[in-house]
Amino acid sequence: MVLVVDDTDSVRKLLVAELSRDGNIRVDQASTGAEALEKAVSPDCAVVVLDMMLPDTDGLQFIDKLKVRRPDPPSIIAITGASHTLVPDSMIEGPNRGLVSAVFRKPIDRAKLRETVAFCLNG
Repeated sequence: MVLVVDDTDSVRKLLVAELSRDGNIRVDQASTGAEALEKAVSPDCAVVVLDMMLPDTDGLQFIDKLKVRRPDPPSIIAITGASHTLVPDSMIEGPNRGLVSAVFRKPIDRAKLRETVAFCLNG
């Protein structure tokens, strides 16, 4: 299962629709970090597409909580509206090497996102 986490309804729905195009991928969604954490601890969750700024937490805090609650955490694909200058990829990937598979900047290249999710699911 792929979990899409974004507090902006339109973005979340667009990503869910995009990833659901492949009928073989089950997609779930969450709009807050708390809701996402409850779903991401499930062993069925293989990939989390994670907005790095949520109303109740930021992405790095979410990842830290997930690692505590699930020793074998799913792959994380981070999405952010922040510029490379403000939030370099290394700030997201560095402390989570091996867990964060990719960082996407908004607007998201949806075809590349589908490819990355497929890679994470099959890798």
